[in-house]
Amino acid sequence: MPEKFEVMVGNKAVAHVVRLARARFISAFPITPQTTIVQYIADMVANGEIDAEYVTTEGELTAQASAFTAGAAGVRAFTATAGPGLLYMHHPMLATRNNRVPLVMALMHRGVKGMDPDQTDMMAQRETGWMMMECESGQEILDTGLMAYKIAEDERVRLPVIFAGDGYILSYTDEPINIPDEAKVDAFLPPYKTTIPLLPNQGPESKAYQMKAWSVGRDPQASFQDDQQAMENAKKVIKEVNAEYKKMFGRGYGNGLVEEYKTKDAEAVIVAMGTIASTGRVAIDRLQAEGKKVGLIKLKTIKPFPAEEFEKLGPKFKAMGIIDRNISIGSGGWTFGEIRNAMYELDERPKTLQFHAGLNGKEVRVQDIMKIGEKTLKAAGGAKVAPLVEWV
Repeated sequence: MPEKFEVMVGNKAVAHVVRLARARFISAFPITPQTTIVQYIADMVANGEIDAEYVTTEGELTAQASAFTAGAAGVRAFTATAGPGLLYMHHPMLATRNNRVPLVMALMHRGVKGMDPDQTDMMAQRETGWMMMECESGQEILDTGLMAYKIAEDERVRLPVIFAGDGYILSYTDEPINIPDEAKVDAFLPPYKTTIPLLPNQGPESKAYQMKAWSVGRDPQASFQDDQQAMENAKKVIKEVNAEYKKMFGRGYGNGLVEEYKTKDAEAVIVAMGTIASTGRVAIDRLQAEGKKVGLIKLKTIKPFPAEEFEKLGPKFKAMGIIDRNISIGSGGWTFGEIRNAMYELDERPKTLQFHAGLNGKEVRVQDIMKIGEKTLKAAGGAKVAPLVEWV
């Protein structure tokens, strides 16, 4: 059957992820701008479109803890949150990762200084060991959510994942979205089964696994090494799943880690993620129409960070203008630091400029990104530009 077409908000696209993935446990607590995600899901459960245990909790900590418990029992589970709700989940998020539960969570970004969107909420949780993927459209939300389950449940990975979109900009904006055929999704994402059950009472194989992981005498660092290796494995798995999804449904997002836009013959590139990357495409079109050799690199996957991709990309360009819709107070933009670190050992590496934009809901316009592109292009030409860190 062909895909269905519907105009919907990003939050409803998330609900369709849960329906199509056939999640069997959903923990729900409303928080703006995520609230209608769990409302749409509640409607789908009530009318029989989703066959799942739907649990409303008294707060986000319990939402995470209950979803973790269901996932540990071998059930495909889901939860969603935003902003302060994600911060409240911090402790059980670590337990979810520590126990290698492949939980999938949707996040609609809401900053930590108010109701308006930026990406400081997820960046505050980047050391929890969850995989993190960013979306720039409602369609990408739906597609990424389905891919997230397949990536998380792969036995080479078995780690939890967040797929995120900018709150308000995506959560409550209508756009045309293609909804994949259920039978094709079932073929792409079969029912969740693991060869390594996670709870000791699920059988001797699981008990042996738990004893191996936690027994006295094992190197105390071993479990962290296992988690790190799983995160490294995820890079390959993400690429594989992205390619498979594109083959089956006609949509992919670069190689699943990064996506280049009009970078051929570019001397300078802008690096962005989320909806800023979407605005950036328009800016690049206008700059190139003026004969300016500026391209765009969209950062799709944040964790695991695709350092190897930037090692390959770095020598191709003379300058990179890196846009962060976040800040680590005292250090700067998180993306900027990771990219510079990835390119440190290169004999030839581009000049890197740092731009903060869109924090606390500040609007980022096409002309703003065009100015970023022009400044980065000047640096590519050898000009000294100041400041090297700029607030847009």
